[in-house]
Amino acid sequence: MIKKTLKKLFKHLFYWSFDTQLNDFKNKGNNIIIAPGLKVTHPHKVKLGNNIYIGPNAFLSSHGNIIIESGVIIGPNITIYSANHNFKNAEAIPYDGKLMLKEVIIKENVWIGGNVIIIPGVTIGEGVVIGAGSVVTKNIPKYSIIGGNPAKIIGMRNEEEYEDLKKSNAIYMLLKKEGKIRYSEIKL
Repeated sequence: MIKKTLKKLFKHLFYWSFDTQLNDFKNKGNNIIIAPGLKVTHPHKVKLGNNIYIGPNAFLSSHGNIIIESGVIIGPNITIYSANHNFKNAEAIPYDGKLMLKEVIIKENVWIGGNVIIIPGVTIGEGVVIGAGSVVTKNIPKYSIIGGNPAKIIGMRNEEEYEDLKKSNAIYMLLKKEGKIRYSEIKL
């Protein structure tokens, strides 16, 4: 009994002592950059499209599956949950041993700022911009600009401009890979 418990404990400590690497993902596209500090509970339950950037210190609790489509940019310290503990009609308090699995889907070309939290079951529409520090608690329609806790729509992207850029394949990570993106400063 003690040997089994120690083995289980060691396995958890070993797992959490190392960052999740791109090679750990079974279902992934091309041109994906992952900054240091990524922790993923179940990399085999995460699907990554093409041309994706995931910033430093991201945490993906992927029990219930996470889909990140192509062109997504994720800032530092993001947390995505795809499962929650059962507390309604539970067999224990504060919750029991059942996990409620709810897939999270992030559609293509979404920009997620730093320190964002996304809860289980959320779908974030295409081209959405999520402000830093937001807590996303419900589905977000495409082209929305959102922010706050809970996150609310605070604006909309120009749909025509977005579609023109998409048709011309002007995807940030793709252009960066091709050396076509140069940083410049704009004083506001």
